[in-house]
Amino acid sequence: MEFQPPHPEHADRVSIRKLEGPEPIGSAFLPPGEPKGGKFYLEPFEDIKIVAGEEWLVKCVLPRHGVAVIYGKSQSFKSFVALDLGFRVAAGWAWAGLKVMQASVIYIAAEGAVGVRKRKVGWTLQNPNIPSPCPFRLISAAPNLGSADGDLPALIESVEAEGIAPGVIFIDTLAQTLGGADENGAGMIQYVANAQALSKRFGCLVVIIHHVGLSDEERLRGHSSLHGAIDAQILCERASGTLTTNLKIQKLKDEDAGRTFSATLSRVVIGHDEDGDEVSTLVVDSVIEQMDARGGKPKSARIPKQQRLLMDVIEFMITECGFDFRPYPDGPSVRAVSDNLVRREYLTRLADTEAPTEAQKKAFRRSINAIIEGRLVGAAEQRGERVIWIL
Repeated sequence: MEFQPPHPEHADRVSIRKLEGPEPIGSAFLPPGEPKGGKFYLEPFEDIKIVAGEEWLVKCVLPRHGVAVIYGKSQSFKSFVALDLGFRVAAGWAWAGLKVMQASVIYIAAEGAVGVRKRKVGWTLQNPNIPSPCPFRLISAAPNLGSADGDLPALIESVEAEGIAPGVIFIDTLAQTLGGADENGAGMIQYVANAQALSKRFGCLVVIIHHVGLSDEERLRGHSSLHGAIDAQILCERASGTLTTNLKIQKLKDEDAGRTFSATLSRVVIGHDEDGDEVSTLVVDSVIEQMDARGGKPKSARIPKQQRLLMDVIEFMITECGFDFRPYPDGPSVRAVSDNLVRREYLTRLADTEAPTEAQKKAFRRSINAIIEGRLVGAAEQRGERVIWIL
């Protein structure tokens, strides 16, 4: 009997395919032999085995099958990390020094496909000698996976029509592929069922990119069914004001969670626009597992709350009001912003009243001087006004 993965509406119905020779049982494997006298095969104790090397996509980080989540706050670099993982799986290259099983990759860029294209160009400039053809495919659309009558069948049909057997499917992001359904109720439950059905259909890992909760920055946003159903959960926490994000494995079935990695990014110029200005993007340069002097997992350095707020404000204002600025005559341009604009935005967020207090103004001056001295940001004068940029 041929294996037909269950539709999310009928997840309790199980089919079994015939395999040649004894093979292991489990979420990633189907039992050997033909069922005797019924639909369900009762596998003898002696036949229950595993196949070495088939358990991991990225050893002890991402399983070969099931559903995983990479999540974090906005601008925590979670999508950059996911894309780097996808490229490395497609190329069969190690990640953080860990063994990677080469597999075909499908990346659903439901949020910012243009950015993904730029990052691909930057990544290839940083990482030459990529195998050709590279088994990586991009979908620049947002399938509706939040309802039973959504786009799951069409997505499966499109993948099968290309003759691709994906080893991992990235969905970036959950919010953009929920189809307007209720993230805190039935919509999330159905989404989980669809992700599991997608994984079972192709015998692959489905990696969902998601956001943190509104009141808790170390939990997944939305209904608890997501956390209960996933096989791996990785939190991205950006070190404020830097191009580094810490990756914490919060959940990993059958393995020890709690391992922490540090991913460092760099900016790569990929070309010039019609005005001759540089076009650039960020790519992951390196990923290193963090260890303390005793071989354990280190605690992240604590940054004062007001400095974290100030760095968030600077990043926001550079995005909203930034301009090209060349700190040194022979150096590259950076995106900078007026110190006065940052101060006004910072005090607006900090003040409980319309008029900031003198204490809050002094707090701003202390914080801005501290991050300049700590070389988190650079500062210079331009036409009698101080401008700042992130180093």
